[in-house]
Amino acid sequence: MPSTLVAGFLVKLPVIAIPLVLSLQVSLGLHRSLGAAGAVSGAWMAGVMAGAPALGWAMDRLSMRPVLAVSAVAQGAFWATADRLAYPALLCAALASGLLLVPGSTLTRMVLTVRTAPEHRQAAFALDTVTSQLSYLAGPALGAVLSTQASPATACRLLGIVLVLALGAFAVRSGQPSRSTLAPDGAGGRDRADSGERDAPAGDADEVSQAGTDGGPEAAGVRGTSFSVMGTALAGAFATGTVSSGFELSLIGLSREQGAVQWVGLLIAMCGVYAVLGGLLSGTLADTPRPAVPLLLLGLVTSPLGLADDWRVLLVAVAPAAMLAATSFAVTAAACSAAATEHTRGRVLGLYGAAVAGGNALGAPLAGLATAAGGPAGGFLAVGTAAVLVALACWVLPARTSRARPLPSQKG
Repeated sequence: MPSTLVAGFLVKLPVIAIPLVLSLQVSLGLHRSLGAAGAVSGAWMAGVMAGAPALGWAMDRLSMRPVLAVSAVAQGAFWATADRLAYPALLCAALASGLLLVPGSTLTRMVLTVRTAPEHRQAAFALDTVTSQLSYLAGPALGAVLSTQASPATACRLLGIVLVLALGAFAVRSGQPSRSTLAPDGAGGRDRADSGERDAPAGDADEVSQAGTDGGPEAAGVRGTSFSVMGTALAGAFATGTVSSGFELSLIGLSREQGAVQWVGLLIAMCGVYAVLGGLLSGTLADTPRPAVPLLLLGLVTSPLGLADDWRVLLVAVAPAAMLAATSFAVTAAACSAAATEHTRGRVLGLYGAAVAGGNALGAPLAGLATAAGGPAGGFLAVGTAAVLVALACWVLPARTSRARPLPSQKG
């Protein structure tokens, strides 16, 4: 686990810095407008969202190693030449780079899913959330320092080197969760034992794995249950991402209204510290809560944050929201892992990564529109309310699926 988390952190660190580095390369290196810089970053993020599920499917079909090899070569080629590309070529190349980038969170979660027992996955995913928060704290800062103190070209090359080496580290390790290492039939028992994966208790991941092979109404019911669990987890991840990105913009808007812009850096840094603490605490939970629980609490504590009338009050008030966001990410990741079979793990976790990225992409515009309409307090209220509504929908869906599940006596 330590080596997996370290390798995952080394992939996440440059990936988190990519939007900022690309924006600085366009604005400082090519001397284009901020709108042009945003278009390149947006093209890259759109590529990541579209490519994550497809690359997950490819890892399910071909195993992890060849997909990572292609990804590493593509990233190396892009970042070695990004500083020499004209704007139109950079725009297209950024989209292609995003399409061929395997997110570090997806890689880490795939390996952790296989190498940890089901009862320990909540703790494992909580640690993964902690490394994600650390990368959010360090990545943009390092990218900004390299781009401004050295040059955007230097930042591009160093970012590419770290990214290629980290992807290569995952590719070289042969204990990856894939069809090539985890055989589905009789020989697979020994391979699974060698890779460190243990059988899940009845009613957990093994039940979901059997859903594709058992016939009859009971199998259909299990499949419906697994799909509902995965759907609620993906919806929860999307909503949590929406709150996370909208939260930061609302925080900036509220600080500006109060004349405390100079404290924004401290506020955002403390949010990262609170999130790390929340991730660690969520790993100690005896029972994994339903994804709707931390998401509902997150929405409830985020909505009234705009009422804080001083940055010192806000510094303390943001703690529950930041901690619950980390908890929600860990819980939804664990739920997606439990809903995936060994043959669909890449696709499911790829969809999870795309859901988080989609939520991040929606949160800032949603908070921006709400802030423009109702002031900084409106941004917090908008993203918080969205989280509450999604949580309530996620709460109802599994219950309805459970009531619709056929009884054993109906089996013909």
